[in-house]
Parts: sequence; C-alpha cells; structure tokens
Amino acid sequence: MASIQRTRISSSVVGIIRLWLLVFVPFVVLPFLFLSGKVVPYTALWGHAVFHLIYLPIAAAGWWAVWRFVREPSHLALRVIAGLMLLCQTSFLFGHAGELVSVVQRGFFSAPYSIFSENPHMFFAMFAVAGIMASELLLIVLTVTAAVQRLLRRSPRVTGRQAYEYRGAR
Repeated sequence: MASIQRTRISSSVVGIIRLWLLVFVPFVVLPFLFLSGKVVPYTALWGHAVFHLIYLPIAAAGWWAVWRFVREPSHLALRVIAGLMLLCQTSFLFGHAGELVSVVQRGFFSAPYSIFSENPHMFFAMFAVAGIMASELLLIVLTVTAAVQRLLRRSPRVTGRQAYEYRGAR
C-alpha cells in the first residue's frame, strides 16, 4: 500500500513539474525572446509572427499536460484547480490562435507594428492574456495545494519514547 501511495505522489510531482515546464517556462522565455526588443529588435517585423508560430504548439502541449493532470490526482481540490486551469488554458489557446490568424491576415512576417492596437488582434489578445495569467496563478495555487496535501499525507514519525510506550501498552 505504501509503495502504491508513493507512486501516486511521485506521478503527481512529475505532473506538476511537467506543468511548470510547459506552462510557466514558455510564458517567461518566449515573450522575452521575441517581444521585449532585447533579443529580437522591435524593428524586426517577423518576431511577432515567429512568437505566435512557436508558442501555439507549446500552448497545445501545455493544454494536453493540464488535461492529463486533471485525471491523475485523487484529491478533489487538485482536480478542481486543474479543471479551472484547463478552462483558462483553453481560453489562452483560443486567443493565441486568433492572434496568429490576425497576424497572418495582416501580412504574416511583415505584419505592421500597428497590429498590436488593431481590433481583431486585440480582441483575441484579451482572451490569450487573461487565460495565461489566470493559468499562471492557478499553477501556483495548484503547486501549493499539492505540497500541503503531500505534507498532510505523511505519517507521523514515531520517536523512541512513543515506540516504548506503544510496546508496553500491549
């Protein structure tokens, strides 16, 4: 029984690590590389299109990881948080795909900088930004909840005096 519980806990830990790698890391790295102007200059019109092209399959993999995690944990709180995170990731995917279509319609690799303030792109960007920000917050909540659950599931350690008293009570 203990080995089964250890396997379940370790698969939960692996699932959370997978979520951090597929949801949080791209959220930090890709905008820095393509939209900040520090790596790809603002004058490079292709940076925005490449950002959407690279991020969309990563976001789909992140959605898959969240969907897989929803089925794994035995604790209801983790399932509910992961379910909410799945909803937010779906919103993010919808918005990000819409932004990509908007960029393709406006010239793809030569889309103007003004696309950031135009209606179709901004409409989908609101879904994408709200979805990814809520996903990031829920990922933190999920991690803290899983850590608390793991601490609560640990069996109390028996000290020498407690073992002696237990043996003597027989």
